[in-house]
Amino acid sequence: MKSLMKYFLIALILLLVTGNYACFKEIVETRKPPPDIIWPRPPEIPRIRLVNSISRPADLNIQEKGLTRLFRFIKGVETKFMVTPYGVVTDRDGRLYVVDNFTRLVHVFDRKRSAFYTFPEDGTLLTSPIGIALDNKGNVYVSDSKDAVIRMFQKGGKKYIGELGRGLLERPTGLTFNTLTNELLVVDTESSQVLRFDVESRRVKGVIGRRGNIKGYFYKPTNIFTTREGNIIVSDSLNFRIQVLSPEGEFINAFGSAGNGPGYFSRPRGVAADSDGNIYVVDALFDNIQIFDRQGKLLMDFGSPGNGYGEFWLPSGIFIDAEDRIYVADSYNHRVQVFKYLKEDEF
Repeated sequence: MKSLMKYFLIALILLLVTGNYACFKEIVETRKPPPDIIWPRPPEIPRIRLVNSISRPADLNIQEKGLTRLFRFIKGVETKFMVTPYGVVTDRDGRLYVVDNFTRLVHVFDRKRSAFYTFPEDGTLLTSPIGIALDNKGNVYVSDSKDAVIRMFQKGGKKYIGELGRGLLERPTGLTFNTLTNELLVVDTESSQVLRFDVESRRVKGVIGRRGNIKGYFYKPTNIFTTREGNIIVSDSLNFRIQVLSPEGEFINAFGSAGNGPGYFSRPRGVAADSDGNIYVVDALFDNIQIFDRQGKLLMDFGSPGNGYGEFWLPSGIFIDAEDRIYVADSYNHRVQVFKYLKEDEF
């Protein structure tokens, strides 16, 4: 017992010494604030502003507390960093959830509480996570593409409560929660459909679309988003278009086609909409985000290939919160970049 206590005290002293050095090093090497980059460039009216680039907790001023560091050190647990982020979402408390397909974890950045953690604790639970969504009760849903199920969690992801859709799904990818209808919408890329799950009964309420290229049909769709009005936006990837549907899944309009210039798509992935109803489309091969109005007219684009601020390398998921902050999973740059949609009173 004395021997164990001795080693514990030695470990504590070493941790405090190295921890203090790490804190000092962190202060000395604090990253400079991101540059003030806006799109479009002057003299045009700015509409998009770069806010942040997040690859580690320190990018949100989240510092690991001493005791947390101590217990992690004793247990031999290493901090997990993002490798290939894809799905991204925020909750009402401002927590940022990022699905990492490589580490098979969800990274959670809780700026309000200055906390960071990953889930699930069971490293074998997720085999190929892609999308993520939260319902109005705070339940967290993660699509496991390879295992063909949706994993469900509570308490910010810290408690696993079961699965959804086994035997019904073939390759689930994008997820979104529709507050208007109290439904979890699941994109099944393999079957080229969108399944509507009632979150109370956890049963399928209906199916939207089927494989094809006519209105309301899909070919290998990938991502999905619901607007504040409850309309559904689907990235109909191999039809190279975006489809907009009513809350019940009825066709409203579609726009886009294959091409290599503005207004066209090459590999459309993440989709989202801001508070004015403008639609944002991430293109993984263009390495940019194109913005369209409700009718599908191209308004502007931002971003370019690279690894600097405001540049992308195979971007994937996107989410826009209630404050019009835009979160983009910059997958091969191992980060999430954050932007802000600027309204007229924010210029």
